[in-house]
Amino acid sequence: MVYGELGTQALTWATTSMFGLEPALMPAHVVISPYRVEEFFEDFETQIDAGGLILKPLNSSFLVRRRKEQALFCRGGIGASVFADFSYVLCHCDTVEEIIFVGSGAGLGRTVNTADAHLPGSCLRLERVLEDLLPRSASATATPRLVEALKGLIEPRVRGLGTSVHVGLHATVPFFHIETEPFLRRLEKRGVLSVDMELAVLYALANHYGKKTAGIIRIGDLPLRGIPVWKSRDYQVELKKRVHGAILQALLEFLFS
Repeated sequence: MVYGELGTQALTWATTSMFGLEPALMPAHVVISPYRVEEFFEDFETQIDAGGLILKPLNSSFLVRRRKEQALFCRGGIGASVFADFSYVLCHCDTVEEIIFVGSGAGLGRTVNTADAHLPGSCLRLERVLEDLLPRSASATATPRLVEALKGLIEPRVRGLGTSVHVGLHATVPFFHIETEPFLRRLEKRGVLSVDMELAVLYALANHYGKKTAGIIRIGDLPLRGIPVWKSRDYQVELKKRVHGAILQALLEFLFS
């Protein structure tokens, strides 16, 4: 069996090693991040307990359950190539219906600030990872209903923190060293609000394989406004944690209300 065709044996091996579940047991709803779930959401287990949910660790994933409702929170790895591998496997699981991305990225434009949330409606595919699988013209768009629902839950939770929720255009690049000032200025002129190294591959694969999808980008660095990535990690740290907590609350309400 050629691995890329993901027959029964290959898919079972992939889902078990990546997510800790056999394909038939994968839940309909998946939340995936480039980062470890418990690192991105520092109060992950606390919020799960507070919500009366059951948490089951699986490799680097967590199965969260309330009665018959369940969702998988998992790590997809940093970088377009690694993240595409995890996304490709998810998209081949018949039981998976909806994939929500949660990550961070650089902010562009005068209206976007550190700790803001961006729910991209569409992505520019600049990562070049899927060229042998999908044509360059293949769309990388979110499911509008999903974006609207998540925005409606996140926005009231972050309003008191002084941060904003945006819905617009996003770009995914192969590595952040490509982000020269002329390159970022061109993206900014095209209306791009955020840049990362993963999201577009999920959108493109989900569109191709008929999965619902949406992404949540928490803005970190502002490279065109003097806050590069190495400074942003120590900038507005507490505010970012509170925004992460608000995003997690919104996700749990969306998944289990």
